[in-house]
Amino acid sequence: MNVLILSAGSRGKLVSYFQRALAGRGNVVTTDSSELAPTLYLADRHYVVPRITDPDYLPTILDICRRESIDTCLSLIDPELALLADHADEFRAVGVTPMISPAEAVHRGFNKWDMYRFCVDNGIPTPRTWADAATLRADLEAGVVALPLFAKPATGSASANIRTVTDAAELAEAWALAPDMIVQELMTGEAIDVDVYIDLITGEVISLFAKKKLRMRAGTADKSVSFKDPALDRFVIDFCRVAGFRGAIDIDLFVTDDGYSLLEVNPRFGGVYPHAYECGVDFPSMLLRNVAGEANEPNIGAYEEDWAMLAYEEVVMTRIEGLSRN
Repeated sequence: MNVLILSAGSRGKLVSYFQRALAGRGNVVTTDSSELAPTLYLADRHYVVPRITDPDYLPTILDICRRESIDTCLSLIDPELALLADHADEFRAVGVTPMISPAEAVHRGFNKWDMYRFCVDNGIPTPRTWADAATLRADLEAGVVALPLFAKPATGSASANIRTVTDAAELAEAWALAPDMIVQELMTGEAIDVDVYIDLITGEVISLFAKKKLRMRAGTADKSVSFKDPALDRFVIDFCRVAGFRGAIDIDLFVTDDGYSLLEVNPRFGGVYPHAYECGVDFPSMLLRNVAGEANEPNIGAYEEDWAMLAYEEVVMTRIEGLSRN
């Protein structure tokens, strides 16, 4: 069984986790548009490919799938998820089971305004959100909401152009940062991240791992601590039953006085997934079982509390001819 990790970037731990799950039964193949992506040199085989916006990108990936006899593939970056979902049947036609949610769920997850409206329509607690300046201004004047607030692009990733706004001038500047800016209530409660695996065969949540974010860097927690809460388990399971996601997903929430409030969903392996794996929550093996046609048994809460993940830097050395002369 061979696994293809697309746009693998610097997610070296995930490469090693899949290699362990395969245990010599197949290869982990990685791709990236940059020859400087560390994961290229950690995988069993690798390819430097065009950018995902290039017309040749999809044909190139499908050719790699055929050449490497790929059984399953997944992407690690948000902008590529929609492409994978929209072309899932083309991957299946060449014998690949993509780890991707249905296209409707993927597009909704990528657009934070659409996710907000979905949550409101389905009674899922979520921060109040505005997509236009006039409506927000009217609510501010009416006392419905007060500054400070939090602004971010509806389709942004990696924390680009996010900011807290404390007065009218900062709010005006924020609206101008991107054409799809939205503004949300500023959440001051504890930030929570949950890794979830929804079985590709049964559609049921079969595993989840919750941690409190202790420190953020470049949009990802690099220090976190595991915890358990049956109320959070029920919240996540109920949400996933209506949201339609499949495979590994990552959910960001906040703790409020009224309970949990859902902020965002990334329908892919989250950046802090290594914390879950090192606590025994093995999503790669769950995926491989699904690809082999076997459903996973639910195993909620199969990890210990109070284990802290403290991320640190590692390096990969490889020789790339001519790079220093470019």
